[in-house]
Amino acid sequence: MKFIDDGTAGAVMHPSRFKILQLLRQSKEPLFVEQISKELHIHPRMVSHHLDVLQELGLVESRYEVVNLNGSKRGVAVRMCFATPKVDEVLRQIRESVG
Repeated sequence: MKFIDDGTAGAVMHPSRFKILQLLRQSKEPLFVEQISKELHIHPRMVSHHLDVLQELGLVESRYEVVNLNGSKRGVAVRMCFATPKVDEVLRQIRESVG
């Protein structure tokens, strides 16, 4: 099993990373760190850390966009993230290896 053997599955099964991936998979649009943080009650710095790990593994992609938050007239750059198709393949392999 490719992803089981290379450590990707272990990274995915970390509880916070698994929750982040599930949230991103269910979302119809990319989410930014603060949205993920508020939804999952995980500190934004930890969300960023987990996203970095997931991105390095090719499970998440991100881009920076300027958005107006809370009615502000001034734009703020945020990291917009979304799950890649690789997540579904890794989860499929995990399910198959478990039983």
